[in-house]
Amino acid sequence: MEGLLKGTFKQLDDNTYALKYENDYGLDSILERGVGSVGELAVLLQRHFHTKRGELKMKGGGFACTTFNAFNEKGEHILARNFDYKDAPCVVVWTAPEKGYKSVAVTDTNVMLYGEKLSQAKNKNRLLLAPYACMDGVNEKGLAIAVLEIKTKATKQKTGKKNITTTVMIRAVLDKCATVEEAIDLFRQYDMHDSLFCNYHYHIADAEGNSVVIEYVNNEMRLIYPENKTQYVMNFYLSSDGDNKKGFGYTREKWVKEAFADKDGIMQEAQAMELLEKCRLDYKHKRGYMISSLWSAVYNCYEKTMLLSTRMNYSKQYRFGVDYEL
Repeated sequence: MEGLLKGTFKQLDDNTYALKYENDYGLDSILERGVGSVGELAVLLQRHFHTKRGELKMKGGGFACTTFNAFNEKGEHILARNFDYKDAPCVVVWTAPEKGYKSVAVTDTNVMLYGEKLSQAKNKNRLLLAPYACMDGVNEKGLAIAVLEIKTKATKQKTGKKNITTTVMIRAVLDKCATVEEAIDLFRQYDMHDSLFCNYHYHIADAEGNSVVIEYVNNEMRLIYPENKTQYVMNFYLSSDGDNKKGFGYTREKWVKEAFADKDGIMQEAQAMELLEKCRLDYKHKRGYMISSLWSAVYNCYEKTMLLSTRMNYSKQYRFGVDYEL
């Protein structure tokens, strides 16, 4: 398997890696076939890359997150997000599919590596999975997407459409959609099967200033549009009939609402990062591992850029564009 990964891989600091991904990752064939779980996805990718059984493994799981969209002083649409989970480095991934849009996105290495170190040579092979481990990103058309957990029963739709699982949908949106409405149309084409035991909702924004939150209540897809210009999303349903018995993030929502009070949806990118810093998580889970904000990202849908801070080091920030630049 050594040498299968094409492209450029760099370590930027202890918590941040960069990957210019140049392999064909077979999205069209996966969408044509359908895929209902991360386990099934891993098997399909093993076949696609002709690897040995068990060499490529993935896992899903629950995580806490914060997102909000706003407009900067130039009127450019931004989508901001914290990704909170077990301590692990992240990988910034650039893709340029032959039949799709270029994008830059961020992966959680817990999904690919189970939290193991990227410095181990054997683990670098698992970077073949990187396009399907992305939790947020923006493409060359200025369409940005981020996923968040809801602590309730996983969505398992059975309407007769082809199946799709969480991270494959994120990849498909980045590769194939230019606007919020195109993303909605793509979601409608598939039966959603959430990864493992959690439910997820998706915050999507585009360069035209549109946004939507897509979530599933009792296996029915719901669309939540902004009442004004902005939307705030945490780890509970926005739908009034969603099961929020185990919902969390209400304090973070309060902070975001307060930050936007009387601003008419206007927030500079630096201010958005400051708000993400306030909403960060950093605590010890009851099972013994640390939960923290693995990265904070502010996506500019007009410029197709990402302002990124990793492992809560807000004094050090990277700015990347959809076009590979390091």
